[in-house]
Amino acid sequence: MPLFKYTAMDGDNAVKQGVVEEADKLAASRKLIQQGFRPLEIRPYSAGSKKEFTLPGFLNFQRSKITRTEIDFFTKQIAMLLNAGLSLDGALRVMKNHSQKESFKEFCGSLERKLKEGKSFSQALADYSYFTPMYINITKAGEEGGILPAMLLKISEYQSTFQELKQFIISASVYPVILLIVGIIAIVILITTILPRFEVLFQGMGQQLPPHVAVMMSVAGFVSNHLILTLLLLIGPVALIVWYLKTPEGKKFYHRQSLKVPVLSSFICELETTRIFRTLEVLVNNGVHLATALRICSGIAVNEQFQTLLHRATEALKEGQRVSAKLKGEALLPALAVDLLSIGEESGRVGEVCGQIADHYDQELRGRIKRLISLIEPAFILAIALVAGYVVISMLTVILSINDIAG
Repeated sequence: MPLFKYTAMDGDNAVKQGVVEEADKLAASRKLIQQGFRPLEIRPYSAGSKKEFTLPGFLNFQRSKITRTEIDFFTKQIAMLLNAGLSLDGALRVMKNHSQKESFKEFCGSLERKLKEGKSFSQALADYSYFTPMYINITKAGEEGGILPAMLLKISEYQSTFQELKQFIISASVYPVILLIVGIIAIVILITTILPRFEVLFQGMGQQLPPHVAVMMSVAGFVSNHLILTLLLLIGPVALIVWYLKTPEGKKFYHRQSLKVPVLSSFICELETTRIFRTLEVLVNNGVHLATALRICSGIAVNEQFQTLLHRATEALKEGQRVSAKLKGEALLPALAVDLLSIGEESGRVGEVCGQIADHYDQELRGRIKRLISLIEPAFILAIALVAGYVVISMLTVILSINDIAG
């Protein structure tokens, strides 16, 4: 039978490790429970397994960072250990002792020290840029209500939802990007390698080329003889644009103008709507006041126009006005979302309604991405085919005309 290595807690809340032989993980878990243990982790074990290879320090710079995946793991593990009966500092100690990554060990140890210094868990998390205002505020609500493990599980669900959406967008974009890169490489090879050979052939014939073919051959000659300069001329403007968009003025310009582009504006609005209302759902359903939830959402929204809108809605709520009325007047969020929020305010079910709005626009966003990708793929293929086809047909036309003259 296979072996399984386990990490479990005994009756004295002490962490134990060992190896058990059973048919599968479920049987191993049952055996441990019968022995009075509470399993924390069970994984396949091979007695001859090798230790994980560790890169040298100068090649291992990535291991010094705390990744988003590790923060998600941290959230789930802390919630599980607290539910198992450990204290918060004890849970951090367990995670520190069982981590294989030095930076993560130091992170858990630092949090443990901050707790011993008298800080609350949410205050300790606020000292790190890994944690969003939403994460910190939900943690604070869990501490105050005595339901921290449940709140951490809510955060984990929230993070999983947006990670799934992010992976969906990335996965849908992979094929079009690869298609574009391959097409550009093919065109570059055609211009820098194939066309110069035809130029030598045409010069030997002494035949005058049509103007459009002569221009094309001149461009090909320039590119092949000044490849680095051509790359600078192509990449330079793009780099300048990217640099400008990273400046405060550039960000404001992009955030303002992007909402005026038909297809892009719809995508941005649905993405921001999903992000805002999903966050409101989690916060309001877990006891955070709506004004505080709106303030947190203003820090989560990416587009500055939406950030300003949420700031105004927060001020309106403090003045006794309804949030939906303020949001409707700005015409940034979809009318359906604002109308549903108004119904939620009247019925006192704001959190539930926000969840329904987020679900609806999450599906709308996924459908829009699929439709956009289905249009982009043939558009790329058509553009590449037109460029390559124009070059090939131009060359064939000249060659056939020369043959006709020679005949």
